[in-house]
Amino acid sequence: MQTEGRNNFMHYTTMIRAKNDATISGDALTVKLFENICILAIADGLGSGTEANASATVVIKELEENPELELSELLRRSDLKMLGLRGAVAAVMRICFQRKHIQFASIGNISCYIFRPSEGKVIYPRQMRGYLSGRTQHFVVQALEYKKGDFFLLHTDGIEITDIRSLLLENEFIKLQQVQSSYLTLKNDDASLIAARLF
Repeated sequence: MQTEGRNNFMHYTTMIRAKNDATISGDALTVKLFENICILAIADGLGSGTEANASATVVIKELEENPELELSELLRRSDLKMLGLRGAVAAVMRICFQRKHIQFASIGNISCYIFRPSEGKVIYPRQMRGYLSGRTQHFVVQALEYKKGDFFLLHTDGIEITDIRSLLLENEFIKLQQVQSSYLTLKNDDASLIAARLF
């Protein structure tokens, strides 16, 4: 399943594919795009199928019900709700378009890249090891500035990018947004991504 959205500051696309073309993916994501901000989350429940989806969906529901919360609090609340569930890895991001400011927090192996074509640079936000499991954890929020023309990508481990720096080229990043890049490989696993260009 693919979706997209845009405003004057951002154009995003998302993709979710279930392992073995199953009906239910163990991944979940959401993008909430407002006039001046965007808040988004991507989560990968441990394993696959219905039980993995139940864990991943915890993070998505928490963000959709409480978009105003600090990112660390969103992850803390999600973590507490994982008791009795498989657990999940997750990343959350808030973008303020007026300030050109990004807040990012994650736990586990969600990949995140910010591409800055104007400087030929790829930025790798810091990631916390582990997973949401119901035990008390401390989550760190990273603050980043972005520049007009930057791109960003978040994806679960069902996706492999064979040449990250190739995505500094806008036409190649657009191919990625259309899930047509030759540098993108979908593994035999649940796979999802959020890809966006910032104007």
